[in-house]
Amino acid sequence: MAPVKLEGGMTPEAIAAWQARWGKGPHVTADVVVFTLSPDGRLSVLLIERGIPPFQGRYALPGGFVRLDEDLEAAARRELAEETGVTDRVPIDQLATFGAPGRDPRGRTVTVAYLALVPWDRVAHAKGGDDAAAARFFAIEGDRPVDARGRQLPLAFDHDEIVRVAVERLRGRVTYTTAPFALMPPEFTLSDLQHAYEAILGRELHRRAFRQRVEGEGWVVETGRTRGGAHRPARLFRAATRELLWMRPWPEAAKVTGGMKTRAPSRRKRAT
Repeated sequence: MAPVKLEGGMTPEAIAAWQARWGKGPHVTADVVVFTLSPDGRLSVLLIERGIPPFQGRYALPGGFVRLDEDLEAAARRELAEETGVTDRVPIDQLATFGAPGRDPRGRTVTVAYLALVPWDRVAHAKGGDDAAAARFFAIEGDRPVDARGRQLPLAFDHDEIVRVAVERLRGRVTYTTAPFALMPPEFTLSDLQHAYEAILGRELHRRAFRQRVEGEGWVVETGRTRGGAHRPARLFRAATRELLWMRPWPEAAKVTGGMKTRAPSRRKRAT
């Protein structure tokens, strides 16, 4: 008779052995939601393939247990480095705390989730390490990560919910902060910046209104350099500051006078 397995692929005996060593909890973990813009311009999240039970073989956020001698952010950064190789000190902000009973089959566990917005060139080297079999980026569709075929990717623990909350928080920040600038390289075109906003929001924005707002508010500084293209060269800009700027809400033009207008997706894009 096959051994009985609980959620996460662990037997009652394995759970009992784990609890005998580490206790039933409550335990504290730290997880990190790393968003970036992939080379194809899509909002993507960094996930690791779990190499050990529970949920062995399933994808999850980088994270792990907080040690007795470290604070929460230090634990988040250590786990990010150990499991993905991202050792650069990327900016992270505390997102929320998740502690529903049963979220971890091993015992009562509460996790503190962090949010990071990082340019692609600073995280492209990520690869699995420690107890992670692999580390990969997955595109966000709606508020969920999807595989190469566009199918929703079921995550370990309650990490689906953590990603959903992170996407919601990021989209909210777009309307009242300059958060998308954190995803940009040192130099970029205004089209690049607009595509970043559109990738996060999941819809197209009015080109002229977007440029007027960005340049009019002084959020960018022209570098004097250009990038060649099929038509005339595009001007290159840099962020006026890498600090997060707060402003009146946009792009809700119907609610805010002079706000950024939106337009419906083109027929070409709706057909894809």
